Amino acid sequence: MSIPDATRIAHTVASLLGARRTSSTLAMLAPPYAPASLEEAFTVQREVTRQLGAPIGGWKVGYAPGVRLTHAPIYRDACLANDASVHLPYAEAPAVEGEVAFVLGRDLPVRDTSYSDEEIAAAVDEVCAAIEVGAPRLRNFMEAPIEHKIADNMGNGALIRGSGTRAWRAIDLAALRVRVEIDGRVVTDLVGGNSAGDPFNALVALANAPHRREPLQAGQTVISGTCTGLYPGHAGNEVKVVFEGLGEARMTLV
Repeated sequence: MSIPDATRIAHTVASLLGARRTSSTLAMLAPPYAPASLEEAFTVQREVTRQLGAPIGGWKVGYAPGVRLTHAPIYRDACLANDASVHLPYAEAPAVEGEVAFVLGRDLPVRDTSYSDEEIAAAVDEVCAAIEVGAPRLRNFMEAPIEHKIADNMGNGALIRGSGTRAWRAIDLAALRVRVEIDGRVVTDLVGGNSAGDPFNALVALANAPHRREPLQAGQTVISGTCTGLYPGHAGNEVKVVFEGLGEARMTLV
């Protein structure tokens, strides 16, 4: 006998909320109840947000043109200023990565017609260096199906917004050199690295995403996908991400 969709969604929402509220992790989403489609996964994501009552301070995007678009809210209390000390409650080691962040100065409501690149660019107030800290509620997150990852807000734990510029249109965002340092040791130094090519493409894809139900709002920060890959972090680590010609972000894990 098949389990009704609403029952499966409610079970998964309750499991993820329980993990958040008890600062624990799940081995996996229970197979009979786990979302069976992207639409169900985004429904879980939205319902978790609704039941938490958490204001959205930003968004994370993963975009590979012609392959896949993923996105998830980042709650306001997880959007942190530069030089933040980040405490994550889960026992597993978090991951850190460098990303290009877009700070919105205007709303981009959901609408029936697609936004043009120029309309979206005009809504950007500033582009900054950022660090995303991954702290999924799923212990097998990297091996989990994409539907599970989306349901778990793509594993986001925190966003640290660093310095940047309002004159971002003069910068070739696709060819930025980026360096990650952990405790003063360079762990990566490369050019480019974003699966979207130009990170701005990820913002365009989010603004026009078919599964988006919430508006993008002025003041929110959108991170556009890793440019560096993921690196494990541990308590006491000091992390710095530098995008040459754009800015830098810094944080400490505690």
